[in-house]
Amino acid sequence: MSFREKTAWISLLTMLGIYATYFWFLYRSGAGLTGAHFGGLLETVIALAVVQVVLTVAVAISAPKEARAPRDERDKLIDLRASRFAYFALAGCIACACFFGGFNPPIIFNTNALLFILVVVEVLRSGCQIVQYRRGS
Repeated sequence: MSFREKTAWISLLTMLGIYATYFWFLYRSGAGLTGAHFGGLLETVIALAVVQVVLTVAVAISAPKEARAPRDERDKLIDLRASRFAYFALAGCIACACFFGGFNPPIIFNTNALLFILVVVEVLRSGCQIVQYRRGS
């Protein structure tokens, strides 16, 4: 498994785990409608950053030559395809968010819905990268 595939796995798993916890707590507490959970969002973002940095550094230490290697054409193509796929998913999700925004939900709900869309799209992008690395694209 290449260094870039490992970082895609790190991104996928940490985002799934940490943001799933955040959104589950938000759903269970009902804080998505009251705005009483900004501290939880800040903690979530900090936790995500710390965990991803620590894991990426650990992977880079275990394979320093791979970590320092420049991206080749294959890596660039995989990143491009994954970003293109994620863009179309983002465009569709934002269109849905605009439609549901017409029902005048609270601004905190809209903010968390957009955050959820961003997380889903990033998970899709990382997943698409992993699939392409596994296929050998």
